[in-house]
Amino acid sequence: MIMSVQTIQEMIEYANARSAIYKLLSTTFTKELSKESLEIFRGNKLAETLRDLGIDFGNNFYTCDAEELVKKLSEEYAALFILPGGINPTESVARSGLYMQAFAGQTLKFYKQCGFILSDDFKGFPDHIGIELEFMSHLSKNEAITYKNGAEDEAKKWSAHQKMFLEEHLSHWAMDLAKNVAAYTQQSFYREIAHFLYEFIGEETKEFARGAGYSDGQTA
Repeated sequence: MIMSVQTIQEMIEYANARSAIYKLLSTTFTKELSKESLEIFRGNKLAETLRDLGIDFGNNFYTCDAEELVKKLSEEYAALFILPGGINPTESVARSGLYMQAFAGQTLKFYKQCGFILSDDFKGFPDHIGIELEFMSHLSKNEAITYKNGAEDEAKKWSAHQKMFLEEHLSHWAMDLAKNVAAYTQQSFYREIAHFLYEFIGEETKEFARGAGYSDGQTA
């Protein structure tokens, strides 16, 4: 099928937008926010985008002292994902109760197949929620790039990778993690991000299930 220029452009914009959302989510879950990352979240441009997505951190998030907020969010991240009694952010533990189970090996296989390289400064597990979200950003970005380069068949393969990874991994545990974070956190930042993660993964799962995007070389 030969797509129109308009449709191709729409696919590029859609894939890029999804990549940006996955990257945003990954940034919040992979590690504590740095002061630099916080300032990006509080910047006017991103703040407007977040409001358009239905994310409202509240006025205090934007007006309080940055160093104080970074400290509070770092403490909250530790309480949520690092300290005993929190929420384990790995797929293996979420789905089997143990670290480094088959899910971790499966994610590594996906990463290698798709040219995704873990950052040198990441010391966690490969099936960490932040890394799985970053991987989806990587896949969506490559879908956009290949569409832009006129390689439609290749772009469909990148879409197929997203569908498969979502169906085999994120759809099975990310929404439960999001619900737990929203219920447990004391900070509006993580509560709003968790609510959005829940809604976004739910919509992504539905979209791919009904054939949005492309998979296995077939058109929607």
